[in-house]
Amino acid sequence: MRPRRLVCPRDAAAVFDRAVHDRALAVLTLQNGSDWLSFKSRFLERDSKNRFFVLDYQAFDNEPLPALTPGQYLGVSFRQKSRKLLFATVVEAKGHFILDEKASVPAVRYRWPDSITELQRRAYYRTPLRDDMNLLVSLWPGGLRARADAQTSTLRVATGALADISCGGALVRLHQNAPLDFAPDQTLGVELQLPDGRTPIMVDALYRGVRSDESGTLSAAIQFIGLELSVDGRVVLQRLASSVQRLHRLTMAAGRSR
Repeated sequence: MRPRRLVCPRDAAAVFDRAVHDRALAVLTLQNGSDWLSFKSRFLERDSKNRFFVLDYQAFDNEPLPALTPGQYLGVSFRQKSRKLLFATVVEAKGHFILDEKASVPAVRYRWPDSITELQRRAYYRTPLRDDMNLLVSLWPGGLRARADAQTSTLRVATGALADISCGGALVRLHQNAPLDFAPDQTLGVELQLPDGRTPIMVDALYRGVRSDESGTLSAAIQFIGLELSVDGRVVLQRLASSVQRLHRLTMAAGRSR
């Protein structure tokens, strides 16, 4: 089974029907300058003619809600059975969704997606790299946009090597002993090598903190973000899914040979 595929248009309605039936929880992502914002919403409705769908717009676990305006571009991801589904959409309108005769909730209507990417759950399992693999990683604050501005400003770059990776993020074993001067959830630009022999990928990521192993080596945890929002990002996602699957096979083969 392939770790990644596009959902057929004729199957998209069934996917949304199940999400609405389950009041599935979705994570929405949008870019604000060089930073990334995310919030959670639940599915409420899908249009019978596949023109739009509706999610609630209520604070989840007291997390603040970003301002949304018609025409705004967002990424959406949610889980369904053993798969994760991702797509890009556009805000169409804000209002209230009527639950029954006595209750309604704030809600947002979004445009029906042009395509939906499906990832099998195993693509989001962190897969460790073998000891003989050395895939280099560079991290810098400010995201990919900061690299484009590096000619006019100083770019603080940290380097390391991949310790593990999934389609959702990675653990980077750092080449330095001092803690990183990055704030929690800060947007980082990332350049990393994959085990496919091709040029490194470049992505935005959120800094999720530092860890230390038994030897005292520091590692940075990062979460990839925004890949579902562009064609180039979805190509990167495909490379990640293929690489994670290959690394998983290598790990399993190494375990059987011991």
